[in-house]
Amino acid sequence: MKRMSWTMVLVVLLGLLVSLPVYAGVVIEDPGVELESFAIESFGEAPLLAERVAQGELPTVEERLPLQPYVVVADDIGLYGGTANLVTLRPRVTHIDGRIMDFTGILQPQADGGGSAVSFARKVEISEDASTFTVHLREGVKWSDGAPFSAHDIMFWYHDYLLNEDLFPVVGSNWRTEGEVVEVTMLDEYTVEFAFVGPNPFFEMRLAHTLGSEPFLPRHYLEQFHINYVDEDELIAMAEAAGFENWYQFFFDRADRTADLPNQPDLPTLAPYRLLRKDAERHIFECNPYFWKVDAEGNQLPYIDRIEVTLASDRGMIDGMIVSGQLDYEGSATDIRSYPLYRNFEEEGGYRALLWTSGMANEVIYQFNLTHNDPVMREIFQDVRFRRAMSLAIDRQEINEVIYFGHAEPMQYTALESSRYSKPEFAQAYAEFDPEAAAALLDEMGLDQRDGEGYRLRPDGERLIITLEFFDFETPKLPNIELVVAHWQAVGVDVRTRAVSGELQSQRAVGNLMDATIWHGDTGADTLFPFGNRFVVPETPDWNNTIWPEWARWNSTNGEEGEEPPAEVMALIDWYDQMLVEPSPERRVELGQNLLASQAENLWVIGTVGKAPWVLIVSENLRNVPEQGLWVWDNLWSRSMNPSSFYFAQ
Repeated sequence: MKRMSWTMVLVVLLGLLVSLPVYAGVVIEDPGVELESFAIESFGEAPLLAERVAQGELPTVEERLPLQPYVVVADDIGLYGGTANLVTLRPRVTHIDGRIMDFTGILQPQADGGGSAVSFARKVEISEDASTFTVHLREGVKWSDGAPFSAHDIMFWYHDYLLNEDLFPVVGSNWRTEGEVVEVTMLDEYTVEFAFVGPNPFFEMRLAHTLGSEPFLPRHYLEQFHINYVDEDELIAMAEAAGFENWYQFFFDRADRTADLPNQPDLPTLAPYRLLRKDAERHIFECNPYFWKVDAEGNQLPYIDRIEVTLASDRGMIDGMIVSGQLDYEGSATDIRSYPLYRNFEEEGGYRALLWTSGMANEVIYQFNLTHNDPVMREIFQDVRFRRAMSLAIDRQEINEVIYFGHAEPMQYTALESSRYSKPEFAQAYAEFDPEAAAALLDEMGLDQRDGEGYRLRPDGERLIITLEFFDFETPKLPNIELVVAHWQAVGVDVRTRAVSGELQSQRAVGNLMDATIWHGDTGADTLFPFGNRFVVPETPDWNNTIWPEWARWNSTNGEEGEEPPAEVMALIDWYDQMLVEPSPERRVELGQNLLASQAENLWVIGTVGKAPWVLIVSENLRNVPEQGLWVWDNLWSRSMNPSSFYFAQ
């Protein structure tokens, strides 16, 4: 087997990071993943696919691959075959299913979250003013059903999907600058230009994250469900027969996907696996015979034939599956508190419990609803002394020792230490444990009266009761909550908890119905912080936060709905809006630091600990998996690490 050490790979990655585009007017490309850089004279394929070729069911591998396949360099040249067993808590096909599948986007995030790299595009050219992005696609790529992919699929997405008022009455902010929708032009079969009316310097990073998998749809398949290509009466009859009221609901159902992972088995994909079938028990994927990546010897990826994702009822069930050796790869619902348990059963379960870094800017962040419908609660929550008091009341070192075995760091929510926007003082603002100072602040703001049980009273004489609603997912949230609630009760604040489903969390948070909630503090890396951080600016109401739903609604609807924010919050919106169109990197950093300085001073969210370890369970014979890495949304977990090169050694 050919081998390349991960040290060598790290050197390559560091070299790429040095050349990351900081200024506009750059070209993003990487000859190190292009066929011309390798002495590949022929291509190989999985035995499973070779059998289908022999039976006349598939064309040869040379005919299936593009003219310019992406070349993946990993530790080993792997072996073909096997089924990877995964688990999920969600009945829909989501990112969780795809964490052992490559991200299929125009660009992709660097594995360390530090910038972007080429992916489905061979090259992206950015104009000097960062308003025009020219995307050069890989020639000869095919969809999973064998149909050719070209710029026509992007133009179908643009003209028939994004600009169709039935499908999108309002085009989202991702595709606008200065209120104007991006203009997309096909320059040739494999070249497309995205032109904005003004600078859009973070569009590159958007293309490296989930937005990068958005602007292409399989026209050859989806036009049969679109009103521009089918007689209206015929299409409506088809929709009604399928149980839908109108054609666009029918179209959305047939086009249903998550980051190019189809929720419908018939929907073609560019991902390394296509959905074979799904039911109430599992999602089953099989390798895409037309996938566009190869290894360093020309063998078509992925190596693994099949992926089966079992639906679990809760995290406890997942722990049981781990220790009994039922899973080959799991990081979505592992728990650092169970690390000793995982290690204890490694040999018996036939797996390795790796310690990656969570990559979260903060493990759990607490959010009080500043636009609460109850005016008394609103006044309390909007008083910065309350938020500072609640922060000072938290014993973060206890959280670190009890949950993370002392391997995390007490701190506030802010950008990652590696971020160009970070300053050390942001992480330490009001992060010390000082319950006496916390009590004094609460007294000072008029919450000095208590009832017979010692709990503080509101100004109207009622007990101050705060219900903390939470969806327990990813980082260890429940044990964190149990400790923090005890800290807050110790200073006389009656905080009660209520676990909710993800669906209910979405409804209540967006609906301004919560007192308080939590989430993990992601979007701290430079891949997301500058343009996707809903924790430091009220951009739009979101399911995982309840900091300022009505202010965010006002901002996202241009004042037509919601409530106009106060001056200090309007400043956040102004800084953020300037940042999105500012061509000067230095000025963008200054504006980003303004946002983080405001977070440190006002504690829009209250952090607990950061720099925490994350447990990744990997089957003993699953290879080419890095021993260390970041497990975080900012870099799309392991999807930025070319997991199509993972393979079973036996």
